[in-house]
Parts: sequence; C-alpha cells; structure tokens
Amino acid sequence: MKKNLLFLGAVFSSVLGFSQVNNVTIEDVQHVSIADLNACTDASAYDGDTVKIVGIALHDGNLTEVASGSVTGGCRPGIHLLDTAGAGAGGDFRGIQIHGVEAADNSVPVTDLHTLFAGDVVEITGVVGSYQGETQIYPLGNSFVNVLPPVSAPQPRLVSVGDLNDANRVNQLPTGEPIEGSLVMLNNVTVTAVNFFSGGSRVSIDVTDPNGNTINVSDRFLVQRLPSYATVNPSSPATTGSFVAPPVGLVYDTLIGIVLHSENGCTGGSGRGYEINPFDASHYVVGVTPPSITDATRMPTVPTSIESPVVDCKILDFDGTVASAYLHYTNDILAASFDSVMMTLKGGSTDEYTASIPAMADGDMVGYFIKAEDNDGNVSQSPSQNLHIYTVRDNGLQIVDVQKVLDYNNDESYYVGDTVTVTGVVSASARDYDLGYVYIQQTGASEWGGLSLIGNSDLVFLKRTEEITVTGVVEEYYNFTRMNVLTVTKTGNLVPVEMAYFDPSDDNLHTTKEIEKYESMVVGLANPTGGLFITDENLGFGDFEVGSSATPARSTRITAGRQSNNAFSSLWVSLVTDTAYAMNDGEMEVDTVITSMDMEMDTISGVLYYGFGNFKLMPRNNDDIVNLSENGQAIILDSTDYQYPTAIVEVNGKTVETNVYPNPASDVVSVSVNGVNNYVVTVYDLGGRLVSETRVANNFAQISVNELSLIHI
Repeated sequence: MKKNLLFLGAVFSSVLGFSQVNNVTIEDVQHVSIADLNACTDASAYDGDTVKIVGIALHDGNLTEVASGSVTGGCRPGIHLLDTAGAGAGGDFRGIQIHGVEAADNSVPVTDLHTLFAGDVVEITGVVGSYQGETQIYPLGNSFVNVLPPVSAPQPRLVSVGDLNDANRVNQLPTGEPIEGSLVMLNNVTVTAVNFFSGGSRVSIDVTDPNGNTINVSDRFLVQRLPSYATVNPSSPATTGSFVAPPVGLVYDTLIGIVLHSENGCTGGSGRGYEINPFDASHYVVGVTPPSITDATRMPTVPTSIESPVVDCKILDFDGTVASAYLHYTNDILAASFDSVMMTLKGGSTDEYTASIPAMADGDMVGYFIKAEDNDGNVSQSPSQNLHIYTVRDNGLQIVDVQKVLDYNNDESYYVGDTVTVTGVVSASARDYDLGYVYIQQTGASEWGGLSLIGNSDLVFLKRTEEITVTGVVEEYYNFTRMNVLTVTKTGNLVPVEMAYFDPSDDNLHTTKEIEKYESMVVGLANPTGGLFITDENLGFGDFEVGSSATPARSTRITAGRQSNNAFSSLWVSLVTDTAYAMNDGEMEVDTVITSMDMEMDTISGVLYYGFGNFKLMPRNNDDIVNLSENGQAIILDSTDYQYPTAIVEVNGKTVETNVYPNPASDVVSVSVNGVNNYVVTVYDLGGRLVSETRVANNFAQISVNELSLIHI
C-alpha cells in the first residue's frame, strides 16, 4: 500500500490544481472491457482522474477496522458504495471502495465516513487510484462528503466462488472484476483453512465450494475480529471483537460480504485473489457444524524434562454434542508419527477439556494437536493445518526456540502471545553511532539466534556486547518476530557478538525462504570469490541491492537513512539511495554518499530485518561497510565512534575494571586494567572471529592492529 499511496500523493498536487472534475457514475469508473480483462488488464479508464460520483452506502461506516501506522490516529476509515442505477438494484461494475484518506495527504483520515449508515446516499469527489488491483477513490476531504436522502440498505447479489477464484485462489478477472466492490452472497461453502494472526487476535478463513474453488473470508470489518482484539476505530460500536472462529469442516449455507481484490495470477502480485468481507453477524449462516475447538493453552509454557505439560481447551458443538476429544503429540515432528491421549472434561464444566503430554528429553521439539468428533461423526482439528510446538528446556528458553520454525512458508513463532524469558548479547543498540533499535543475539547460535526488542524504556541504556536477560511477550509485527519487553536485567557479562556470513546472490537462500533463519541476527554479506557490487542503486523507499557480481540473478536488499513508523534503519550509515533522506524520515547523523551502480565493497554487515514482503540488511553504522569504492577509487565514509561498555571482570577472585580505546580501532589500541598484571588481550574482528592474542605483563599496553581491519575488543 505504501508504494501506491506515496506515488498518488506525489501526483495529486497537480491533479488538484489542474484536473477538471468528471461527473461520472460508479459504473463508469469501474467498467473494464472484456477484451482488457481477457488480456489481464483491470485498470480503470479514470485512473488518476478527479471524479464526482454518487452511491449508496453498503454498510455503516463505523464498522470498518483498518489499522494504519501511516494515518493520523492509527485507523483508516472507509466505506463501500453501490451505484444508484436501477434504484440500487446492483449489477456488474457497480460497487466501489472509498479509501478513507485524503487524496492530497494520505496521512489525513476522512473521518466523516465513520458517520455514514447503510442506505445513505453519498456524493463524493475524489481521485481514482488502485491498490493490489482494486480500484478505489481517494476523497478530496471531509468537505466533499455530502449526504443526500437515504434509501433502503442494498441487498446482496448471488454469485459463485468460481466467478471470483479458481481452486488455487487465483483471481478470475473476466468474471470476477465486474463483482469487485459489490455486496454478494455465496451458498454452500465449506471452511477449509482457519489462520490466526496478529498474536491470535485476528483470523482469516478460506472457504471452498463443491467444485473446489476457494475464496478467503477476510476481516476488514469488526464482525470478524476475535475477543482478544482491541478496536482501533474510535467510532466503533464495541471496544473488542466477539467473533468465534469456525472449525475446519464447518459448512456455511450462506455467506455474505463485500468483494475486495488482492491480485495474483496473470496480473502479478502475491495476494489472496478476490476475497469476501462480511460486516454483520447475520452474514454467517451455519449449516453442518463439526466441534469448535478454542482457547487452547499449555502449562507450563516451557516445560523441563521432568514436567508433563497440561493442555486445556474449550470444545463446543453448535448442533449436537461432543462425542470424543483426543490430544495427539510427538517428539519426532518431521516423522509425523503421533501418540494420543483422551481429553477429559474438567470437573463441573461442560466444555473445558484437559489432558497431559508425557515428559520429554531436554532439547526435544514437541508438536501436538487436538482432534474432536461430534455425535454426527463430524471431525475438527486444532490447529487445523499445523501444530502447536514447544521446546523442552531444563535451563530456560533460548532465543533459538523463539525464532526457529520448521516450515519457512509459515514463519510465525511458536511462542506468539506467550510471556517468556531469554538471555542474549546486545548486537545493536539505541545509542549514538548505532542502529537506533535494540537487538540481542544468542551466543554460539549460527542461525535462528537474533531477536528484536521493543517496549521498555530501559532498553535505550543498553550497549553492544552487554549480556542481558529479558522477559516479555512474543509477537509478530507483519511476519517479523519480536519481543515486547517487560523487564530487562544485565548479567554483568560482556560478550563479543558473533556474525554469520552468506552470499547475497545465493538464490536458494531466497527462493526457499531459508533466509528466514537469519532474521534479527547480525549477518555479513560476502562474496566467496571476491567483492560485492551494488546491483540496483535505488529500489525505492530507501532500499538498494547488493550482489556478488555486477549482474547477478539474485541480490539482497539494504536499507539505511530512514527512521519512521514503518522504516527502522540507521541514521549513522552514509550510504543511502537519495539525498532526500538526509533530512526526511529522521535526520542523518553522517554525511550522505549516494548509491551508484559503479560502487563495490569487500563486505557489508548489519541486522537482517523483514518488512513489506522483503528481507533487508540494516547496517548499524559506517563500520559495517568495508572498503567501499567507486570506479576503483576508495570512498572514505564519516568515522564513527561507538562507545562499547567498560568491562568489569573477575580475575583470580578480584573485581577489576578494564578500559579499551579506541574501539573499534584501525592502528593502535590502548588497554588498561586496574590492579592486575600479567593478562591476555584477545582481539576479535567485527564478525566475532578471534584474530590475535597478546600477553601483557603490566596494567597498561598498546597493541598494534594496523595489519588487521575493523577490529573490536
């Protein structure tokens, strides 16, 4: 969304100043010829134009639940309108979404949309745009929303899933595009997937018709938000959701909602195809119902090898009774051979079931699921497709356990929503001359070892190499795993941060999504046979690419110079894509050097981040870029002066203080150790690799490192 909106924002100033307002119908805006649709083109003929349309509100405006960090107030309003042709009888190309931010400034919400009701007739002037294949109108502002006498709320039109998507959920443009933005009814569809996300507060559902065609049931509106979801719309009729997720196998006799587009297939994109968004509880009419399994918990969350964790859940059958419930478990997940134990009702309860998993060995990954059958023989399973997974630990949970997944295509942490405690070394900090955000890394872990930390004011005082223990809630931020920290404790240890290296042009790493295992770790990009090349100097939004040849088939993204609500890179890295970033999205702390296709470097390192569908390296400061050059001429970047903590160590039972400076160093490093003679100074490079050891006979020494590059103690 960000890309399209920024583009629109750049052109709207000229649109507003020079474009004539076109008085048109919704059908005019939405119509695309069948020839264009067959040729995989679904763009509106009015794309980019300023238009005035009149339509009937399909739903109350205060039901929209679209959180947005780029919109003032954190919520983007919206309304869907039906063309008034035929007294609102509906028809092809007659529905459209009003995207509730101002055309001239997409951070300003059009809050008057919250006050509309189903059946209100609205006149709106705005600019036609699109996002992921869906045509939308961006209003010129609240003053352009004029309510005319209301009519009866529009009724849905009956369509089939096959009109919209095929069995692989690929959008069918010739028959689906005329339905985009309309209120529709589907009959006799079966729930085939239930996917929880946003820490378990939201749910996405796939339903399939008898011919195998599939559509996603999405949650744009309050009606499909779960009880743990807190509403973001200030005009919402409720403060939390109340939806009960259906079990896989449930049949909806009728399902009603508004069709939105999330393009894929021949038009490109990796969206969900056409999707349906209900906005009222009456839109879900249930037919055959297998048992519903909800509220599954495990205690303890991280069992030791002598503990048998207890699994509890609620099981209900909406049209009968629960005949049986079993807990299936294994400590050999890849073999998928499960043992099972019957779940029993808790004393005094009619729907709360419990069972225990036997104790397993330290380090075992244990997977489990719950299966229930009702009196009609209908069966449901939770989770519907995957497993609940935990790792047995006698010495406490590790960062690796929080991050590791067995399926790269399903990368949500197994501990999302859990409060856990882990220990790691600070690999990036919020201090000057650093990334500006805090990450920790598990000592000795070559993969799955990094974790982003947010939410606690004590984090800003941390420095790299400090070992800390943190307790917090694991969460997924748009598929990026992080911890919302409750408490921070320093162990007193200072530990060099180890670095993993990979080839930025390793196609397999990206294609298989195996790069996921490096998320939040400090990694270095290195060419096994030479240096690195900038292969695209500006991908937009501060991103550029680096590869191991000038024209590789695959490169890895780098971001620097941007800090905002959705950009989290360093302001202490000179190499950026545009001079505009010197003062925008945070003020750069070092001079800018603009990326060029003629640039090369030995290596570049930093924290690996995931956002907007891409993994990208975030260098922490200029020290993370080694031997940058352009056309063979060396480029000297602004020096950085990151201050590592002073070490307090125990030597022969005596507490002593050490001081190392400068650090990093490129020529001579001075070392003083108060009160101790005869010790060894160990030198590591920025990758955490041992490069030298020097025995010192007194409490002060200067060690030459001029033959080493970019070291730290």
